[in-house]
Amino acid sequence: MRDTICSIDIGSSSTRVIVGQHDGQTLDIVGVGLIESDGVRAGAILNSEHTIRSLNRAVAEAEQMSGLSIRSAIVNISGRSIRGENSTGVVAITNKDRIVTDSDVYRVVENARNRRIPSDHELLHVLAREFTVDDQQNLPDPVGMSGVRLEVDVHIVTAPRSHLSGLQRVISGAGVQVDHVILSGIASAEAVLRPDEKEMGVAVIDIGGGVCDLSVHVEGGLYHTAVLPLGANHVTNDLSMGLRISPEAAESLKRSYGQAKESDVDPTEKVEVPSIHGRPTAWVLQRDVAGIIEPRMTELFELIDQQMSRAVRKKMLGGGIVLTGGGARLSGVVELARDIFNLPVTLAWPKPTGGLYERVNGPEFSTGVGMLQFAMRQGIGSAARTISSSPNGETIFGRLKTWLADNF
Repeated sequence: MRDTICSIDIGSSSTRVIVGQHDGQTLDIVGVGLIESDGVRAGAILNSEHTIRSLNRAVAEAEQMSGLSIRSAIVNISGRSIRGENSTGVVAITNKDRIVTDSDVYRVVENARNRRIPSDHELLHVLAREFTVDDQQNLPDPVGMSGVRLEVDVHIVTAPRSHLSGLQRVISGAGVQVDHVILSGIASAEAVLRPDEKEMGVAVIDIGGGVCDLSVHVEGGLYHTAVLPLGANHVTNDLSMGLRISPEAAESLKRSYGQAKESDVDPTEKVEVPSIHGRPTAWVLQRDVAGIIEPRMTELFELIDQQMSRAVRKKMLGGGIVLTGGGARLSGVVELARDIFNLPVTLAWPKPTGGLYERVNGPEFSTGVGMLQFAMRQGIGSAARTISSSPNGETIFGRLKTWLADNF
């Protein structure tokens, strides 16, 4: 029997709803809804009513394609107010034979996470990176080992309660319950990385419309997360202001002729500015377009480089940099990133699935597909029902409290 799951990705540019079915091992895409977002900026919901309207349309599209009625979903969250930091927990192994048990693991992770949650934040993830039993380090799973002292290094992600409440209002306003909330950057990494890449050390950069999500993985564990308040929409705004054209024309120009490296553009070639709302067609030098795009993308990558340098040494990133997200489609962005990071850089999109994979075969779908893969791996239950079925699911954010499931 195959379980049905759903992901909702509310981004600054687009709202994506993806329905999948799985048997615990393989995932089939059975429905996709894609609508332009309204009421969202830089990962934050500014107008709940407009956002609910967009979400309702995306849900309806996914339901029509899949033939299912969506009742609950796994949902992403992002924004500059998200906090990610590392922590350490230590407990004594107290049972008579000094053998580490699941209970000891629970206690040590609880010890690590209790030290780091701000009073106005809610816990999203506690991700164990490695355990130590006495002097035995770098243990992925300490259960069954003997010793007197158990330590754990974890990465903790929290979000403001107000941010989560706003997300709850929007999702419930569309008639959907929340099975789980996941940081966008973690979901994207789930979609695009192989286990061996995480072992080698790799940084995933998801370039969205309003924000950029960074996740750094070292020795198989999550080492660092950050959300930067820059994205592809900032490039569009720069083009609109710099060329004195409408935002709609700037977005179309970016998609059709955008280039992240000015040196790769013919300095004499002109490109047509798309006609929007009956305005006359104009022509601009492609060099001028690239001359606006490159400084903004350089700023973004330099900010990310500063973030990474504070958290990890580049020699630890044997797998280099992986770019994903809709903003990574920009021509020349991989080459520009290589110049700035001085590391191998690749463009990635979700690993192949079954079903309607062609509908999600693009970097802009990494977060949505990654949420489905996360749900399948974690055993998060059925999130959609046939149209004739009655709603059934946990209360909003009920699964958010089962933080230990993120680790094992």
